[in-house]
Amino acid sequence: MRWLRWGINNGLMENAFKVITPEILNKYVTGKQPWDLGNETLYELCRRHPGHANDQEIIAKIWLIGRAYAAAIERRKQKPDDFIGDDFYTKKVEPQISDSPIDEWFSVLKDIKDVNEENLTSLLDTHFKLMNLFKDISGLEKRSLASKYLHFHFRDLFFIFDSRAVAAIQKLSGKIERTGHYAVKVDDEYRKFCEKCLQVRRHIEENYGQRLTPRQLDNLLLYIADDSFNLKSNPLP
Repeated sequence: MRWLRWGINNGLMENAFKVITPEILNKYVTGKQPWDLGNETLYELCRRHPGHANDQEIIAKIWLIGRAYAAAIERRKQKPDDFIGDDFYTKKVEPQISDSPIDEWFSVLKDIKDVNEENLTSLLDTHFKLMNLFKDISGLEKRSLASKYLHFHFRDLFFIFDSRAVAAIQKLSGKIERTGHYAVKVDDEYRKFCEKCLQVRRHIEENYGQRLTPRQLDNLLLYIADDSFNLKSNPLP
């Protein structure tokens, strides 16, 4: 177990939270969004096909989630003897995922209902294993794809990692004091991102009375990542 002490030790973070209002939370975070139907389609795909027992469900999930979220697994270090086009999915991606213990990794998470400081170790452990599997397939880390693939299988557990979310969380997150270490090997970049997400979620819950899901927090981060939300060039009085 690894415990964290979090605090708002940063004037930029305090400034950012003054800009976030209940109206903004209702409109851009917890209210209906243009992408809801598309996202629900991917959630439903993973609900109906949670495992990795056959080639169709493996290819459908890794292909559609990766393409929809600009994290396609075919973006890779290509070797001269590598498979091209559809063969990459049918002859490399699917067999390697099928031969992996991915369903065992996922089974560890089935009874976890919500991400928090106490179960973060298990989530980071699974993310690290999946990221390494995707690295074996593509030659690249695929940190973002691993987070997104896990999110659609476990929507209440995994925060969505990408460059826009990272840029936004840096505007909101204060300094995190590390106390101790995780008992398993984890990806440090995703670990830092998740810790900051939990910090921001807790601050919003304490100050606005809303406990955001990973999807709702992603909506907030996308709103903050917009160019119009620039605290440095447009500071509050």
